Amino acid sequence: MNIQPILSQIKQEEARNEEFLHLTSNEAQMSKTARMFLGSKLSERYFFGGGEGSKVDMGPFTAIGFPGIEELINEAEAAAKEMLHADSVNLNCLSGVHAMMCSLLSTTEAGDVVMTVKIADGGHFATAGILERIGRKQVFAEFDHKNLRFEADKIAQIFQETGATAFYMDVSYYLNPHNLKELRQALGDEVIIIYDASHTMGLIMGGVFQSPLTEGADVISANTHKTFPGPQKGMIAFRDKKLGDKANGIINSCLYSSPHTHHLIALATTILEIKKFGREYALQVVQNSNDLAQALVGLGYEIRKANTGNYSENHQVHLFTEEVGAYKKLYAQLFDNRLGVNFDKSLGGRIFIRLGTQEVTRRGMKVVEMQQIAEFLDRSFKGDHIRNEVMKFNSRFGKIYYSFD
Repeated sequence: MNIQPILSQIKQEEARNEEFLHLTSNEAQMSKTARMFLGSKLSERYFFGGGEGSKVDMGPFTAIGFPGIEELINEAEAAAKEMLHADSVNLNCLSGVHAMMCSLLSTTEAGDVVMTVKIADGGHFATAGILERIGRKQVFAEFDHKNLRFEADKIAQIFQETGATAFYMDVSYYLNPHNLKELRQALGDEVIIIYDASHTMGLIMGGVFQSPLTEGADVISANTHKTFPGPQKGMIAFRDKKLGDKANGIINSCLYSSPHTHHLIALATTILEIKKFGREYALQVVQNSNDLAQALVGLGYEIRKANTGNYSENHQVHLFTEEVGAYKKLYAQLFDNRLGVNFDKSLGGRIFIRLGTQEVTRRGMKVVEMQQIAEFLDRSFKGDHIRNEVMKFNSRFGKIYYSFD
């Protein structure tokens, strides 16, 4: 087989990726500093710690140690614990779904009843399948679409009727903080609440969204490539030492082998970037979300509002498109103009675009650029051919801000 034509095609796709103005809420761009070792030969090596004199001896298992990596990870873990108000963290998960599996397997038992969120209410597509495969039973939370909040009293009643032991809050489509304090009060102290922060981890660590572990959650589970602008990896944080020690003992003993050394370095680096620049970054993300939404409203579009009265309290902007046109046609027009978006209909059944401002924010864009992006979307919906204008605009923002670069 001649692989060169296929590799050539992938190279072309790599180049095309750079043409797009990415406006999705589920992706991010890393800094050059964080990406530094992704192509390194270290990616071929396991990480078992620094060792003594760079020699790891776990009697009789031995390996080469990496003390520099160990120092970086220790700094990152300390920073993450501080920002998340956690007793312990685990940076060894390989993805968000793997973090979901690890958090569920390490805090619940086979046969337990676990509450999750319906896909129609913004829940994650993978949760039901995972619970079924690991021998847990599933019930669903009650969610108030009008007010975008969980119905705490009804949820408490479901827990009482089913004997559920944990609530995995696997929400992917949301605009405002969850009513965690109310949920904790309604559920009592014994129920384990796992807060999936895959979308908002960077904003939580930046101190501008909500603080799950101080508001009632026991565990935070997340991927690390959305508002947290790191590699495609996962992490977990625990509020309580007893639960954290038990869960980490299970995770580290049997739920992964290699933490993928190169991704671990990138994750640790990004945690330290968030520690230094995270608040400024997170504030700008939320500001950009509201500025983009306001610009779109000014052009006549319907935008979902958060339950705070603002258009968004995070990176997501929900642009309804039913009155604009068929989504397939709109998507084709946006694609041709090099505007990368995700359409969906979770959270109520109406089709909308879940725009994300985290990536454009880290590229240095602010209110003027949000107004320009709104105009690009508007003109694309109307059928204008503006690919060259979008690409020219996009090419101006090659630097990654809020980073060690």
